Amino acid sequence: MSGKQINPLFIQALTGQPIAQIPLSPTFKHLGGKYVKSIVDQLKKVSLVFSENKINMTCKNCGKKYKYNVGTICVDVEKDRNMQLTGYFRCKNCNSAGQWEDSSELYMYAISALISPNPDELPVHFGQLQLFDGTCKKYASDGEEHLLSLIAASPDNALLWNKLGNLYYSGARPELAMAAFEKSIEIDPKQIESHLSIGNLLVYVKDFKNAIYHMQQVMLYAEHYEALDAHSLRELVANAICNSFIASTESKMKYQALPTREQVEAANCQANLNTAELIEGIELSSEDITTFYPLAEGFMGKRALELK
Repeated sequence: MSGKQINPLFIQALTGQPIAQIPLSPTFKHLGGKYVKSIVDQLKKVSLVFSENKINMTCKNCGKKYKYNVGTICVDVEKDRNMQLTGYFRCKNCNSAGQWEDSSELYMYAISALISPNPDELPVHFGQLQLFDGTCKKYASDGEEHLLSLIAASPDNALLWNKLGNLYYSGARPELAMAAFEKSIEIDPKQIESHLSIGNLLVYVKDFKNAIYHMQQVMLYAEHYEALDAHSLRELVANAICNSFIASTESKMKYQALPTREQVEAANCQANLNTAELIEGIELSSEDITTFYPLAEGFMGKRALELK
């Protein structure tokens, strides 16, 4: 994969370097991070949120045409059929983004979905894409610019870095997502949404030891996490526990899925849990996330009372 298609402003936000010291087309080495290289080296193993959908796009800045993974095409039929693209891409020649000539291929997809008896077979979704704050952008790179502007105003907001990571991951750029998620937990080691995302990405590349470590951070710090309502928090923690068990099984039980009592105490976790007895009497199934709810509620501590 080319080392281009990385926004220099993203590198600036990650590193704090002056923009003049950052190349116009940064490479993956500029991302830093503990896990980014593992993702870059094994990109094909990472499952994507949206199926790959490559079409020709022409950059207005330099006039060059290349195929890009535009992801799913979202068509808002209530607003003159405005289109949005989930894929994150920048010009392979000049690394600019957001200025593209209208593509006949995009319109053909949209028209085909409107008249097709089986629209679900096409990479088209009818509706509107919104960022976490309700902002709507045509290109993922536009959404990136918006989030980077918010981060510039609040650089120590770990949740904003998590939202940026989500945008990159949805845009089929898991290596950029990992860099953002790692920055998020660097700022706030208790940012459990980012820990879960890091753990999930590491499972894809079979780094089970570190994947489980990050899943366990979700469990250990769940009771103090206020960015989600109680029901969403339970779902998040249940997914972390489920995926930790899957990773433990994949590692042939080399790594324990649940944190030890010592880990619980070291993290000042107030949940009253004897981790050696946690799963007694509970039938767990990776096919039914609700079977992990009792464990999740145990790690949620007092926040579990909000579920009543």
